[in-house]
Amino acid sequence: MDTKTELHPVTKEDRIDFLDILRGIAILFIYAANIVYFSGYFFFPPEAHIPATNLVTDNFVDFTAFTLIDGKFYSIFSLLFGIGCAIQFQNLNNYNKPFKPFFKRRMFWLLMFGLVHLVFIWLGDILTLYALLGFVLVWFVNCTNKQLINWAILLILFPIANWFVIHVANFNYPNYIFQLNTEYSKHFGFQMTEWQGKEFSDFQAYLKNDNMVEFFKMNVGNTFIRIGNILLEGRMFKVLGIFLIGLWTGRKILTEDLLNNIKFLKKVALYGICIGLPVSAFRSYIEFFSNQDLFWSFLNTLSYAFGTVPLAMGYTALLALMYKKKVKFLHWFAPVGKTALSNYIFQTFISITLFYGIGFNLAGKFGITVIMGITLLIFILQIFMSNWWLKHFRFGPLEWIWRQATYGKKIKLKKV
Repeated sequence: MDTKTELHPVTKEDRIDFLDILRGIAILFIYAANIVYFSGYFFFPPEAHIPATNLVTDNFVDFTAFTLIDGKFYSIFSLLFGIGCAIQFQNLNNYNKPFKPFFKRRMFWLLMFGLVHLVFIWLGDILTLYALLGFVLVWFVNCTNKQLINWAILLILFPIANWFVIHVANFNYPNYIFQLNTEYSKHFGFQMTEWQGKEFSDFQAYLKNDNMVEFFKMNVGNTFIRIGNILLEGRMFKVLGIFLIGLWTGRKILTEDLLNNIKFLKKVALYGICIGLPVSAFRSYIEFFSNQDLFWSFLNTLSYAFGTVPLAMGYTALLALMYKKKVKFLHWFAPVGKTALSNYIFQTFISITLFYGIGFNLAGKFGITVIMGITLLIFILQIFMSNWWLKHFRFGPLEWIWRQATYGKKIKLKKV
């Protein structure tokens, strides 16, 4: 093949429809997990809510949403990231082009998006972590399938070792990062609060702040909280492990038609849900009803490791089976999946406008049932907007910028 052939983004004909659907579903439920923080529900007591929004369903919805959603859909998004890496690797090989320089360039620009989002806008950003781990992922692209799975299992379980390092060996290295938030916040005179024996900038004051300059300054300090939490949870190990499962899955999709292997999909759905669901429910019990001492903290880490990934894989396989059965409503999610980066960032701007003091100042006003209803309404709006956009344009707006930066050339946005 001619090595001078120019690279280009994957065409519509080459896209795998199910992956767009799965990506769109993941975007919905990632938002359902994030809006708990955007809306201030996590930071304000029920007494702060508008009384009419405290519904009898709230406790059930809170427990069920945490069990079924928390951690599962960013895990699916991580899986899709690894699958995308495998597809891009094959695409580059087909053009006789080196993969690593291309993928590193792609990760560099994703990192730029992520850093702006994380440092200046919202501490819950996942793009920065994905981009940084993407630079590590390139080291694994030539591993055998067996090596990928072995590394994945080791990395997914490694947060348990991380817990022992912090709590048993008493090397609480995330504290150094949390302390930076404390020092930064005190330097600028931000209101402080105490949580688990440590001082942090007060999130109620952050959410209610109506000064744009203060908003950006607070976000810079909140970056340290995000980094500290990722280290505390050992999330970087888990995410990289799921990337590797995604890389393995992508290879199987491309070479062994995995999405048509009904027997395998049924097995993954059955075992994933049967293992992951009860373990995740137990983790929810720990979060809602335990006293969170050292023993329960360990069980929390253990149940997160053994519950979240199996349930995420079970969801993925079940959705693949539903797709094979031609369940029509699944296709509603595809336009959002095709513009996932744009929709993910837009969710942040919509939420800040709706809930923060610099917007309509609705943080802490609603019960969890109402918040989940708001999530659904915003996502339905994104479905309509994504459909409209893709009728006129080839890529989402941020996807278009990312592609141009990655490929180093101007790419036509409007459809002919």
